[in-house]
Amino acid sequence: MHTTQEPFIREPRFQPPWYLRSGHLQTLITGFYRPLAPLPPSTTHRCPLPEPKGHVLIHENGPERAGANPQQPAVLLLHGLGSSHTGTYMTNIAWGLLQRGYRVFRADLPGAGRSYLETPLPPHGACYPEIRACVDHLSGILSISAWYIVGVSLGGNILLRMLADPGRSTHSKETELGDPSEAWASRNKVLRAIAIAPPIDLHRSCCNVEKGVNRFYATYFLRAIRSQAIKRAEHWPRWKELLDKADFRTLRRFDNSVTAPLAGFRDSDEYYATGSSMPWLSTVEQPVKILIDRHDPIVPFEMFPDANFGPRTECIITERGGHVGYLRKNLLRKESASPNDRKFQRWADHWIVETLLDDQQWEQA
Repeated sequence: MHTTQEPFIREPRFQPPWYLRSGHLQTLITGFYRPLAPLPPSTTHRCPLPEPKGHVLIHENGPERAGANPQQPAVLLLHGLGSSHTGTYMTNIAWGLLQRGYRVFRADLPGAGRSYLETPLPPHGACYPEIRACVDHLSGILSISAWYIVGVSLGGNILLRMLADPGRSTHSKETELGDPSEAWASRNKVLRAIAIAPPIDLHRSCCNVEKGVNRFYATYFLRAIRSQAIKRAEHWPRWKELLDKADFRTLRRFDNSVTAPLAGFRDSDEYYATGSSMPWLSTVEQPVKILIDRHDPIVPFEMFPDANFGPRTECIITERGGHVGYLRKNLLRKESASPNDRKFQRWADHWIVETLLDDQQWEQA
């Protein structure tokens, strides 16, 4: 078990106003405050998965200004549960990166966003082999040799699980996708990675949102999931078959009756065990920064001191930011990295861009 020293680093620069010093308020208000950055038209890549899994969609934006360095790393963004490539933080992070001349790829995770029309897989936290296959595919067809990757919430856990030593997993999905541990290391160079509020223990995170006042979030997720599932059932017969007997009483019951069987797992226990990055974090060799908040009502902070991290992983701790909330007064005004920052600023969106591209912060990683 780690102490609250290294790799834990306090981040004092996030200072919310007094009336937003609540993890719950930050989480809830951010759900309604959704300024989308104006992005140029994107190119959609259909990344193939083994049959009969179909495809995953990855949406590419290139920098508008001339003179961008073609040799610099591409950036892949992974969203969280219930979001997509069009999510607020996805567009704002992409906008900041594009202004700095970077090539940005925004994923629709399997079953999420527009990908639900391409694959019968559900949105789930154990799809790291599929995302790794997408990165392999893009690296090959676009001659990309270096990557920066950012994952938010569930996407952050998927990112960490993907970076972990694949040779230690015994789940059949690894061999099904070829478990290309050597090919992954040689073909795709992940130079830097940032995970924001990752639910590194899926079982523990699920239990957390099913208790007390946190049940509000579980209800919200279930309502969104039900709406999404109905659309998918209109397109995929297997979804309709499972939804006829689906259990929507809790997130775990839904995962047990729908998510797990659709993703190829025996039950929710196998799904959570396979998808959780926590047991594998010590094997992550790439430079990684994890941004976590002590007052996150969805991903319990208490998980992180119990984890063993790789030698190049840093955990940056904030106070009163909630779950991917991080609203504060806009201190940047005209110098803002996003045209949508007005009275309030989505601090984490800026922090991700600035941190990802700050060479000094990664020198000793």
